[in-house]
Amino acid sequence: MRDGGSVVEESEILVEKRDGFATLAFNRPEKRNALTAQLLTSLTLALEELARDDGIRCVVLKGTGDSGFSVGMDLADMALNRPKENYSLISEGGPLRRAIAAIEAFPYPVIAMINGYAMGAACELAIACDLRIGCERTRMGTPSAKLGIVYPLEGCERFSRTLGLATTRKLFHTARYFEGDELHKMGMLDFVRVEEELEGFTFELAREIAMLAPLSVKGQKRALDAIAGERVSPDVDYVSAIHDMVADSIRSADAKEGIQAFLERRDPRFTGH
Repeated sequence: MRDGGSVVEESEILVEKRDGFATLAFNRPEKRNALTAQLLTSLTLALEELARDDGIRCVVLKGTGDSGFSVGMDLADMALNRPKENYSLISEGGPLRRAIAAIEAFPYPVIAMINGYAMGAACELAIACDLRIGCERTRMGTPSAKLGIVYPLEGCERFSRTLGLATTRKLFHTARYFEGDELHKMGMLDFVRVEEELEGFTFELAREIAMLAPLSVKGQKRALDAIAGERVSPDVDYVSAIHDMVADSIRSADAKEGIQAFLERRDPRFTGH
């Protein structure tokens, strides 16, 4: 992993840091970025490392090659596995669940940039992100019924929580993929741009988020996740914790700077303190 806009391969994930945000790219273009245990584990480790980097305040998740994001789990690999191994791959405690948990636990927003297919497990990875941006080539769906598989309950809950039960039923009962503008209407994409503008728009949005007040961005993500019912542990008083974050932010130097910058009609210079 290197800074300054340069790229280095970490297993099957490409990591690039630039302008306060990082990109993580699935790097199996010859397999249409199909997901494997190794790739998902590399994704988890990369997110955990970036979470410890105070200079990274947004992450963009994307794919390499012409196929876009990812076609989902590597079915050729799954065909060689025993049923128990495939169950462990996608169920609680397995590589897919750990990667999704790492996306949701990342302290700052994670953006899915979807230029092409995001199917099955890859679709759930995108749904776990805070924002999703696509283009006219974007295709998303959950074809588990075409594969004879019942999708894990945790995944069904995530789709329903994010998209609503009606849209989730449409996805799973039809096993179809849906495209660009229709995905936006369904709430699966937050923004749709023409393909030529997709990367530029996504990176500029990531830069904007990275320039916002860190305490505010982290606090808002935690509050919204608590409302959505994500990562609410019985051992943690989330209401009190979030109230404390509100109070801390109001007392922060960043709050003083933000108000002063507004009054002086200039860009604020936030430090995260």
